[in-house]
Amino acid sequence: MTKSLLVICAAVAAFGASQLTFAQTPRPEEDTAKASKPATKAEKEAAKEKRRAAGKDVAAKDQGRLEDQPTKPGSAVKVSDEEKALGKAKRQAAGKEAAKAGSGRLDDVDTKK
Repeated sequence: MTKSLLVICAAVAAFGASQLTFAQTPRPEEDTAKASKPATKAEKEAAKEKRRAAGKDVAAKDQGRLEDQPTKPGSAVKVSDEEKALGKAKRQAAGKEAAKAGSGRLDDVDTKK
């Protein structure tokens, strides 16, 4: 029994080790990144300007936004204080009516016996 258990454990360990080494080796169809020389300061600046120009172009066309289109500042409808007070009074009256009718509330039931 002990010998068979030892053989099984050794086989599992060998199989696991072979899988780990196989996972670490690159396949022939997979390319690895090649080391390149660092970019010069001029190349970095040129790439930065190119990205900025592309960003300005996208912003000008308003692309890149799938949702939540921005609203222009000041486009909100102005509401006077009188209209606000009327709306508040209307909501309070509706709340009082709902409270009188008892809507939305359940009677408290004592669950303890």
